[in-house]
Amino acid sequence: MSRLKWIKTPIGAAIAIAIAVSLWVLTGVLSGSGEKTMADPIQSADAAGAPATAVAVRVRTVHAEPHAADLVLRGRTESEHKVQLKAEMSGRVVNLPAAKGQSVKAGDPICELDVGARKAQLDQARAALKQAQLEYQAAVALEKKGHRSETQTAAALAAFEAAEANIRAQEQQLSYTVMRAPFDGIVNNRLVAVGDYMTPGTPCAWVVGAEPFLIVGAVSENQIAQFSPGTEGNAHLVTGETVTGTVTYLATAADATTRTFRVELTVPNPEFKLRDGVTADIRVRSGAVPAVRVSPAILSLDDNGRIGIKIVEANHVRFVAVTLIGDDKDGVWIAGLPEEAMIITVGQEYVKDGDLVDPIPEAAVTAGEAAPGTSAN
Repeated sequence: MSRLKWIKTPIGAAIAIAIAVSLWVLTGVLSGSGEKTMADPIQSADAAGAPATAVAVRVRTVHAEPHAADLVLRGRTESEHKVQLKAEMSGRVVNLPAAKGQSVKAGDPICELDVGARKAQLDQARAALKQAQLEYQAAVALEKKGHRSETQTAAALAAFEAAEANIRAQEQQLSYTVMRAPFDGIVNNRLVAVGDYMTPGTPCAWVVGAEPFLIVGAVSENQIAQFSPGTEGNAHLVTGETVTGTVTYLATAADATTRTFRVELTVPNPEFKLRDGVTADIRVRSGAVPAVRVSPAILSLDDNGRIGIKIVEANHVRFVAVTLIGDDKDGVWIAGLPEEAMIITVGQEYVKDGDLVDPIPEAAVTAGEAAPGTSAN
């Protein structure tokens, strides 16, 4: 027992543990009983980043065919006629004939200000006009009899015309006390209350026109050539409505920030059902373009966020950016592939652009078939 006392010391215990671990490791190496984990094909890459051996992938050869593209844009509804009524003179609000949300016709009063002394000033201007008119008529009659000079008659005419101009100015000022709807629409919001004092430029209310109504979207640089004014399209709103219209405007200059072009789809809205600012998906049918229908499951993104598909060329993977141009119950239609291409249908998640692969044509998709992604023998 005395020989084992050294094990009970801290140093002795540490030595004993080290010896035991070494024996366990050596036993596993010599006996070959240690487990070996199969390396993932991507993890077995060499220093250059390419797989050491070809990776088996399932492929299908596809041929592009003409397909009428459905160009889909994210957009929003927008009233082409939308105005904020503002006061053109000072005054206190005495009446608000149109309630918020009320339909109005062009010319209907929206906000009314106290006329104050303006009515009296107009009456005074009318009296001055009548006097100036009588004086001018008298001057003309006297000139014909030789009792007035032509210059005196011209001065009377000038006074008469000045009185007429003053009448128009007073009438204009009086008209400013009533702010009216400039077109048929809806009072979207009232910004003042009875009793508020308004100065020139103070907003009274928003009026939104019902027609024409727009669905506005932004089209990217690589899609701009597929749009043209006069093309029919439709829009599905998040509120559930689907409307049909015509492309009436396409911007000729891109937005400096987003590098996209504004496109406007004009749609009918005779019953004021559409609301301004509602999100919508715009679909515009363009001419037929070469396209291929594929499952959306085989689409992927590159490092720049572009949607694309992986194909095989000379037993190497190539990522090709594509454009989604439509969809149906059997898949999505994409444009941008070569006229004939060998696309990777299974195993694309195991490979990247430039990898060496062993393409295996798909004869049939069976549930029990092993998934590609393992190294080919």
